[in-house]
Amino acid sequence: MRKPRWATAIILLFASHLCAESRLNQPVSLPLKGSHTPQQVSLINDPVPIGSDDELVIEGDNPSPLSTTLILRVDDTASVGYGSRVNLERIIPPGPFTLRFALSEWRTNQPRALALDKLTDLYLFTADTTSAMTIKKWYWTAGLTLPSDTIALDLGPADAPRFSGFDAVTPGDPRLIGHPTPILRPSGDALIRDGLRNLDGLNLAVPPGRYELTLWLDDPGEWEYVPHPLERTVLINGEPIWAEQWQPQQWLKHRYLAGQMREALPNPDPWQLLGASQGGPVTITLTHAGGPFNVQLIGHSPEAKFLAGLLLTPAPKSTAQPRGAVPKTEPSPHSNATLLVRAKQQQLFTEKWALAPYKAIPATSSLGLRPIASSQPTLGSTINSSLSDQQSPIIAARGSQLLLTFVIDSPWDDPTPLLVIQPPTREDKSLPLTPYYGQWHLTRPQASGTLLTPSDQELVEGLAGLTLQPSVPRRIVLHLPIPNDAPAGIYQGSIQLLSKHQLVQQPVQIEILPLRLPASLKPIGIYLEAPPYFNWLNQDTAQASQQIEAANRCDLTRLAQLGITGLSPALPQDDAGIRNAISEAMGFGFQPPLLAYTPLKRWGTDLATQLTAWQRQQAALKKNALPPLAWSLFDEPELASLPSIINLAQEMKRRDPLVIRAGHFNHPDQAPLLAEVEIALINTGFGADKSDVIRVRNAGAQPWFYNLGSPRAAGFYLWQSGAQGYLQWHGRMPTAKPYDPTDGRESDFLWLGPQACEAHRLSQDLLMLQQAIEDLRWLQWLEDAARYQVDAALLLRDLRRQIPTRWHDAEQQSPYAWEALRQPIEQLAKRLKTLQTEANLSP
Repeated sequence: MRKPRWATAIILLFASHLCAESRLNQPVSLPLKGSHTPQQVSLINDPVPIGSDDELVIEGDNPSPLSTTLILRVDDTASVGYGSRVNLERIIPPGPFTLRFALSEWRTNQPRALALDKLTDLYLFTADTTSAMTIKKWYWTAGLTLPSDTIALDLGPADAPRFSGFDAVTPGDPRLIGHPTPILRPSGDALIRDGLRNLDGLNLAVPPGRYELTLWLDDPGEWEYVPHPLERTVLINGEPIWAEQWQPQQWLKHRYLAGQMREALPNPDPWQLLGASQGGPVTITLTHAGGPFNVQLIGHSPEAKFLAGLLLTPAPKSTAQPRGAVPKTEPSPHSNATLLVRAKQQQLFTEKWALAPYKAIPATSSLGLRPIASSQPTLGSTINSSLSDQQSPIIAARGSQLLLTFVIDSPWDDPTPLLVIQPPTREDKSLPLTPYYGQWHLTRPQASGTLLTPSDQELVEGLAGLTLQPSVPRRIVLHLPIPNDAPAGIYQGSIQLLSKHQLVQQPVQIEILPLRLPASLKPIGIYLEAPPYFNWLNQDTAQASQQIEAANRCDLTRLAQLGITGLSPALPQDDAGIRNAISEAMGFGFQPPLLAYTPLKRWGTDLATQLTAWQRQQAALKKNALPPLAWSLFDEPELASLPSIINLAQEMKRRDPLVIRAGHFNHPDQAPLLAEVEIALINTGFGADKSDVIRVRNAGAQPWFYNLGSPRAAGFYLWQSGAQGYLQWHGRMPTAKPYDPTDGRESDFLWLGPQACEAHRLSQDLLMLQQAIEDLRWLQWLEDAARYQVDAALLLRDLRRQIPTRWHDAEQQSPYAWEALRQPIEQLAKRLKTLQTEANLSP
């Protein structure tokens, strides 16, 4: 009998798949020199027949009590420097570990794929050479091998990594329908990090049978961008098998903010919380009569027709359905091939994204409500004795910002506990108060690290949605802005919790002193941008502009209410928009100069275009009597770009001698640029010691800090160092989806939450920055008092001696240590005011 044409096609397709299998029949061990890092293996005289479907596995143990960075370096015959070899870093928590590296993903920074048949050397070492790792074994092993009756396709650019066991499908493949655009993202495994956009479909040939089809349909996005198709449909041979349709606000809630309500405790499983949904896998069972198998993608935009991968495999017999039955979504059990692919994705994800050790909270036997220091992390926190002692009220000054923090421990689930807060009151005067509660999410503590940790940094404003669970401590933060005219004296209130008919409560006592702290003389704040999705979900640009303006107004209002003094505002690109944004920010009382971080880079790279736009804006600011901006000329520049930066800086100075030029320094070799700026923002890469601050000032620039590791240190350490400002990057900078720290090049930065007016959330770190400003205000009061009061002068001298002058020493201080430094100043102020009051009452 003559074979049908589809039979020949499927034989060729399966043959292609078999050719992509591993070259290794069994694991091949690499030699070890001793049992610790560093390790090096030369492969020049001992090559191993490895292929792109294979993996390198490293098994070992981190004996240190701290997480340590392990670096794998791989060279081939074309490697001549850092950019031409592979350098892979993994942060390893204490204890045993297994790392797995898919060889198809070995790409240099140039970029190019390493020639696996021409590898020359492997190096394994730690970033800190004083912390050695124990290496038990490392070896080559075969990657994923799928059953021969499986079609597995990995779509993407021709030079992109290919997922183990899958065949590559790249532009120009005859099976593709349409004219797709290849996409390659910086995160995700080799299957989901790339794909084809604007793809009309695929033409396959498949024998008759019942199949399980899995499609990976989501482009993960990059930096601040998340693809946002609102309508998508998949057809097989003209019949719809899957579709989704969203209204913009639905997509925002269920896709963009999908992880917001999934808490990381009590089960912080990175795969279940983050990895399993990446790539948008959709699994369908269907019956095919044999012959052409046409996959068609339907949508109203190129991003609605995206496909990263396809897996077609015979369905398990247990999923058989009567003829004419509606296809099932996510059948159970899955086919063996589907389970193998998902297991491999999970293995790669969990071995890359390790969970940092954390102190799990044992289940409590009774309901608890305990005060803690505001700077203490929730996990491992202890009772704040100054709060639990009812005889010792918290000290505050008029016009200050006060934080009170509590932790709820619950022995049971309660979706609707009742938390009642009685604001501290004296006679008929109650203090204004805003409550927040913490939500647990997995975060990436180091911006480009691979370690995840459960954190309740994100605070939800208000009490709506508060829930309780066993082994999930719930942080409660009360923010009290003390009015300037608040009468002095003791204010009494309480916080009461009712859950499952049990009542617990804590008294709150605040003593307001008859003094007002001076305003902060230094700008301390954040870089700010509006939520990026306004530009995606509005086809009407005027409406998008209105929403962005409203969002910025909400952000500025919140920052001003928190007492934040410095700002790099969100600035539009048009001239009128910039002037309006500056005028509005100044109306909220932020201290000039405001940093214009984005305009010069958004005006392009052409020098003449940049200068023309800048000069026009400078003139407009003067005409409208607005304070001058500090223009950011560069942001951590490469050394090769220094001549062009100097050229721009000098031309700006020539055109306007009063211009305020600023730049971000993160390396000592950038020091020649100090002469070209009026404000030098420096971080630890450049040097953040007191001596570095003096060096910057001696070069003629005003020293500011940016992005130091401890926001609370922006108070006492800023004062000790003599730096004149501090900015933290970033108030709102999500990398792709805001609740997935693994889907971008770096972690998400959300000090003001992912939304503005729609939902008020902020970071605990922003409140710590606020308290650093309060530290500075108390220090300014102390300096004023030291001019005429001996005890104040002595305390000022002691603080100068206590506070480190080197950032390395300062960052070793716990946040609570900075908080404790303020207490003797407050106690001195109370004593002096008491003595003053007694003197005034004396006859």
